[in-house]
Amino acid sequence: MLSVEKSVLLFKVKEIHFSEHPYDVEGCHVVSFPLCRDKVEADGFTRVESLTSVIDLTQDLDEIWRKLDKKSSRYSIRRAQQDGINLRINRDYDEFYQMNKNLLKNKGFSTIYVVGVPKADVMEKYGTLFTAEHKGETLGGHLYLEDGANIKLWYSASKRLGVDRDKATLIGNANRLLHWEAIKYAKDKGIKEFDWGGLCSQEEADKDERLKAINSFKLSFGGEIVTYYSYQKVYSKAYELAQFLYGLASGGIRPVK
Repeated sequence: MLSVEKSVLLFKVKEIHFSEHPYDVEGCHVVSFPLCRDKVEADGFTRVESLTSVIDLTQDLDEIWRKLDKKSSRYSIRRAQQDGINLRINRDYDEFYQMNKNLLKNKGFSTIYVVGVPKADVMEKYGTLFTAEHKGETLGGHLYLEDGANIKLWYSASKRLGVDRDKATLIGNANRLLHWEAIKYAKDKGIKEFDWGGLCSQEEADKDERLKAINSFKLSFGGEIVTYYSYQKVYSKAYELAQFLYGLASGGIRPVK
């Protein structure tokens, strides 16, 4: 289990990752339990059912590789290696933080959502960062959380927007290579499960081609689709008000992540 603390505006937020179920936590304005296995009724907690994809890392590495989609994932990984993509681990936190903010802004997310991205020092304290470099330029990266038994995708960002087709392909291939290297890294450490950090529902994917593409990307690595439950409890009336005001501004109430 891993407890992550971060600030969102004036509020102290705690995220408890890799927990089986929620429980009360002191010293914060709001606590969340993303992707728990157990479906329970917990006093004061809201619950959202969601899907994720999980790769069993106790399998032989060759078997994990065989389950990757041949035409997309395996081909792209080999192509990234041929194109000279360099892997860097735990080095580019500041650049990755800024890349996340830029990506969200370019996608049209509101300011309050952008400020919810954890700062570089928080990323470095809790996360394991894989970044891809090519000819001196950082193309993208993936930030994972781990607790010894599990590893989970936390944040991803790249420079794929606003570039030509060849560079977009290069970045896409680099993204797949990074995930494959993270899988190998986790397996070497004896970690048992690789969690993709959530999937969109079929209904959401049917309405939005971008969400459908994200699901396809994650599922091309051959994981098993499982149902998890995310919980949140708010201890601060001011935070509840901030959520409400954000909901009015964005056309629907959505918790600050």
